[in-house]
Amino acid sequence: MNAERPTDRDELLNRAYGVEHAEFVTPSAAESAKPPEECPECGSPDVRPVRKRAAFGLFLLLVTGLGLALDEMMPAFLAALTGAIGFLIAPRWRCTACGNRWSS
Repeated sequence: MNAERPTDRDELLNRAYGVEHAEFVTPSAAESAKPPEECPECGSPDVRPVRKRAAFGLFLLLVTGLGLALDEMMPAFLAALTGAIGFLIAPRWRCTACGNRWSS
């Protein structure tokens, strides 16, 4: 399969599934997420990303330490997995003016 130009078969399949532009779409990971222009609650332009990475690292450290201290690593693993899901679905943006948090 040619990476630069899709074949006729690829074009036909892409059109059939409604993704005819699929070969030309850039991955979302290639572009960094830009903050929203303003807060949807108060309209303030002072929008910042929520810092989840440090909080998640602290959470994992706490859960792992507790699991090691109590010699119960399976419940600690399940708690870490549940926490990871929670951190993934947590709000992504916050307004410094009103404190509103949201995902966009």
